[in-house]
Amino acid sequence: MRRVRYYLLLLVLLPALHASAQENYDSLFYSSACVNTLSTFGSTLFDSLPFPKYIQWDFGDPAAGIYDHAGVQNPTFTYTVPGTYPISLTVVNVPGADTVRLYDTITVSTPLAYSFGPNIYLCGKQDTLLKAPVIPGAKYAWNNPPPVDTLDTLRVTVSGVYTVSINGCGVTDSIGVFISDSPQINLGGNHMMCDSDNLVLNASTMNGIYTWAVNGTVLPNTTGQLETFYPGGQYTVSVNVPGCGIYKDTVSITYSQPIQPPHTLGPDTLLCPKQVLPLNAAIKGATAYIWNTGSTDSMISVTQAGDYWVFVTYNGQCQVADSVNVTYRDDQQLHFHDTAICQGSFLVLTADFGQGTYTWTANPPQRNDQNTTGQATYFVYDPGTFTVMAQVGQCVYRDSIKVTFDDSLHAYLPKDTSACNGSDFALQVKSNADTVTWQDGTQSFSIPVPQPGGTYTAIAKNGCGADTLSCVVTFGECACNLIMPNAFTPNADGFNDILLPLNYCKMSSYRLDIYDRFGVLVFHSENPQTGWDGTFHRQPAYPGNYVWMVRYTNTGTSKVVVKKGNVVLAR
Repeated sequence: MRRVRYYLLLLVLLPALHASAQENYDSLFYSSACVNTLSTFGSTLFDSLPFPKYIQWDFGDPAAGIYDHAGVQNPTFTYTVPGTYPISLTVVNVPGADTVRLYDTITVSTPLAYSFGPNIYLCGKQDTLLKAPVIPGAKYAWNNPPPVDTLDTLRVTVSGVYTVSINGCGVTDSIGVFISDSPQINLGGNHMMCDSDNLVLNASTMNGIYTWAVNGTVLPNTTGQLETFYPGGQYTVSVNVPGCGIYKDTVSITYSQPIQPPHTLGPDTLLCPKQVLPLNAAIKGATAYIWNTGSTDSMISVTQAGDYWVFVTYNGQCQVADSVNVTYRDDQQLHFHDTAICQGSFLVLTADFGQGTYTWTANPPQRNDQNTTGQATYFVYDPGTFTVMAQVGQCVYRDSIKVTFDDSLHAYLPKDTSACNGSDFALQVKSNADTVTWQDGTQSFSIPVPQPGGTYTAIAKNGCGADTLSCVVTFGECACNLIMPNAFTPNADGFNDILLPLNYCKMSSYRLDIYDRFGVLVFHSENPQTGWDGTFHRQPAYPGNYVWMVRYTNTGTSKVVVKKGNVVLAR
């Protein structure tokens, strides 16, 4: 942005009503002096006055109407007619403080029609000289990084897009200068590849334009890298680097023949206890075998669970690998669980481990026709204990299950209930259910009920059915049953020294009177938190029996309550 050179500071000194002018170095600046171009204005004054009370810009263009003025720090304005315009800035820091006025002119011109010519492409450490129109007395500003050149020529050594402003107005053209590094294209030496290998050829260079071919056939790939593929051949790359020229390189990639059939150890396998599994890795053309067990034979015998893998070398240089997971069944894998069914229903037991022999027994005995079928399923119609023995190959599995019959579902929850304010209350379902689920997802036979209560719903379930229960809980004020101790020991040991109500509840108009055995009033209080300390006329009262009387109003029910009783003073 162009900095403006003119300034004026007017100081207004209110106490003495005296004004004086003082020079400073604040200036105005703007981003463009071109006609029909949006220009941003600013001032160095705002560096020292970042938050003034009043700002007034005048752009000296009355034809712009109300847009000829602005009240922000960095306004924008567009001049539509070439010429010289006066501009000014008035700033007041705070009411009654200094007023600053800055003035300058801006010469607006039409952008100069000029052509830099086509973009320039250079190579390595080459540079170029850009030239602007020669105008006597003109001020030049190139867009190169600071410090900005101010001559009519610019020596360019860095890639970029360049243009120039003359007298604050940019010319109508720009030019791109692109400097590429000197290419070093090398695809490496010829390669002998295995059929499963991958190789990426790299010819990447700055600003390169790439053409790849295999055995003379041009490929669609236009990037700097290419992944080779079976069956290989002669790979050629041509790289055109603007400003440097065209560079080529060739490499020969040869792939070995793939093995047939594809090498595999087979799928993961589940074995019975003591079963032996042979793993055969033999392939045509193989020259070496390495198993993770340490064996170098083409076949091994597996007798333990685990992961097994092998590397097979073929064609003298290539390797293939495969792995298999072998697990063994335990002796008992049926996992029957005792259960209950409803009266009148039946249960199907399944012990299917695949093709094998299944023998069922029932205690007490049931239908014999099921015991001799050898099927993996068994139908239970009556309660009892049922056992199955399944023989699958070398594997023998056994398990038992106890089946009982459930009663019909019974569940109870009060329809409506109420509780006292401030009390702990819980709802409980009485049922022979297996589970009880409340409306919030809680699974429990009981659930706490906070104030203000509400409607609670529970679903009770067992093997014979389900039932939905509902209850409305309300909270309210209950009777304030005040309780007084029947003895106290005011001996200053910190325990039971003061006679007070044991349960302070919401009450008003409270009065406590205590009398000795002669009917003499020995203590009086109207504060339920102020009790008798066992003294009378500031002297310890005699041990013995005393009579107390309490009168108060229950604020929850507005009822007056009167209670009385005896208390023993002991020392």
